[in-house]
Amino acid sequence: MSFLPILILSVTQGLLEFLPISSSGHLVVFGYFLNFRDHGLLLDVSMHLGSLCAVCLYFNREILDILKGLPGLVNKEKSENELLSLNVILSSIPIIFLGGIVFLTGLADKLRNIEIIALSTIVFALLLYYADKDQMGKGKSIKELKSTEAILVGFAQVFSVIPGASRAGVVFTATRFLKINRVESAKYAMIISIPVILMSSAIPIIELAREPIVENIFYAVVGFLISAFVAYFSIAVLLRFLQSYSMLPFVIYRIIFGTILLYISFN
Repeated sequence: MSFLPILILSVTQGLLEFLPISSSGHLVVFGYFLNFRDHGLLLDVSMHLGSLCAVCLYFNREILDILKGLPGLVNKEKSENELLSLNVILSSIPIIFLGGIVFLTGLADKLRNIEIIALSTIVFALLLYYADKDQMGKGKSIKELKSTEAILVGFAQVFSVIPGASRAGVVFTATRFLKINRVESAKYAMIISIPVILMSSAIPIIELAREPIVENIFYAVVGFLISAFVAYFSIAVLLRFLQSYSMLPFVIYRIIFGTILLYISFN
């Protein structure tokens, strides 16, 4: 593989992982039309770990609070940090188990086609618009999220196994319906991506350890660095953007993108 596809894939992964427009959907589409679908397992893992590195660096204080709260999960009366730790776990369990079943049964591969990506891009864009259009009464922080609500967010996140749905977009939509403010909703979507990325990377890492494959280590390192840098930039820009604006530009982009894909797939 040449450097250009690696650059495109790494920038796409880093830029879109935490934006509500589906990095996986775009990666499938770019790979299909630009004819570099087989970019290698090592590069794929490296790009995802780059995104993981970026979100851990950006939210290092929040992650430290979550880690501090873990020992207190057994307490009957919980502090804010302990409740946040519990909620992150509760929101992650459904996607780890149900999402894992989808991938292990091969259903995930069957969903990777242009028509499904197009439809999910449009449908979940409309849900995102409806959840985000009204600010009235939606000012809660993520530390005010109840455990039952965290479970609902977790089950909503399962829909992100559909390419085009966008994991970040689905979580943002769910938390906005639960009256969390825009910036906090985006933060929560990014924070609970950490266990998801870790688990989704675990299986291929195990495969690489069991059966080492000959791939270009240099390209994997480049993919990691580009993805990490672009993802960090993407996180910072999105959070600043949401302080003043809604998700409407992303909704419009998704509808246009999905419509173009539908047109292409039927012609």
